[in-house]
Amino acid sequence: MMKTTLLFPTPLWEIPKVGVEKQPLLDFIKYVREEDPNGRVSSNEGGWQSWDFMEHICDTNPLKDIKDAILRHAYVVCDEWSFKDYSLKMTNLWINVNKRGDNNVVHTHPGAVLSGAYYLHVPECCSGNITFMNTFDKIHMKEAWGCNANFNRGHHNEYNDDEYDVYPQDDTLLFFPAYLMHRVHKSSSDEERISISFNISAYSKHYYGIYPREKSTAKEISISSI
Repeated sequence: MMKTTLLFPTPLWEIPKVGVEKQPLLDFIKYVREEDPNGRVSSNEGGWQSWDFMEHICDTNPLKDIKDAILRHAYVVCDEWSFKDYSLKMTNLWINVNKRGDNNVVHTHPGAVLSGAYYLHVPECCSGNITFMNTFDKIHMKEAWGCNANFNRGHHNEYNDDEYDVYPQDDTLLFFPAYLMHRVHKSSSDEERISISFNISAYSKHYYGIYPREKSTAKEISISSI
């Protein structure tokens, strides 16, 4: 009997109904936008994106509740991901506001282990799904022998999928490996979609320095830099 094994799956975690109080965050985001109406340009084409908030800064404003919720769930995620004897640190967090026609180009999150987004306010329809993508080299190798006619693209097949779509919902939290390519499609809604993105680094509690004089002292180092 033939046995099929799917090697090296990529995890994606989706947590609905996080339960963070919405209005204080919306009020804070309104204040930040008024203070900095231009924001920054990173992966976004159109829309508004804040500059980074570091973890200690989040503790001084209404972002603290969502930061704490993200880290609490991140430990559950990393336990499932088989991390052991580790600690997590949110390296940065930022706010995204997309309206009609705004999107985010294909990108990854270098320098982190775990990334994600919390969806604070999502219009009822068509505000832009997030698409996770296979790497270009794997897509090329699989399809080098044929063309569109050789693949059934009308139906989900975990053996051959090049992309996976998630349609955001209010009060939902996504986690994914920071190396996973993704993009956000153009919004077709006149209502703003507001999300909070973040990067998280992991630190080993069992790393020792390479120099003899440091062997007796435990050192913490970001897993993403190993």
